[in-house]
Amino acid sequence: MLKIQNETASREAVESTAQEDTSGESQFLTLLRTAKKKELEALAKLLMPYISVLDMSHPKVWGDRNRLHIDRATIPINDLLINTRSGHVTIKEDCFFGHRCMLLTGTHDYRETGMRRLKAVPDSGRDIVLERGVWLGSDVTVLGPVHIGENAVVAAGSLVTRDVPANTIVAGRPAKPVKKIDGSDV
Repeated sequence: MLKIQNETASREAVESTAQEDTSGESQFLTLLRTAKKKELEALAKLLMPYISVLDMSHPKVWGDRNRLHIDRATIPINDLLINTRSGHVTIKEDCFFGHRCMLLTGTHDYRETGMRRLKAVPDSGRDIVLERGVWLGSDVTVLGPVHIGENAVVAAGSLVTRDVPANTIVAGRPAKPVKKIDGSDV
């Protein structure tokens, strides 16, 4: 009972702090700046079930979602980040992902400087395609344009910057073929 009362008191303190300011964003920032550690812990505890489910269950998409094409049999989870700013991303059936993978079509023009570099982003031409049965290990980054062939495996921590042939295991930064799925040399 005491624990519930403490949580209720913390929730009320968070709510009262939030009511001091009237604009949405500044209200939230005021809450973060003025809240005590216990109040923030109570807020985190209340939000945790929702945050963890959202973070892990749905990919984060930067760019136009209409450029993302995922087959019904593939479930992109585990904190997958997909950037469609400079191309389409196609993920075919039976693909799966380790934790914290990134599929990035976006890039910036390194020849520009300052804010011009930030805004110098191509609109197309950097598509990423993952064919059927592709497995990306944890912390894999794929920089488009890239085509990863059917049943290919990308080892954890790899950086894919070139096409990967079907039935091939690649590893490294940048990723290079290590062997074929059947165990033979590449």
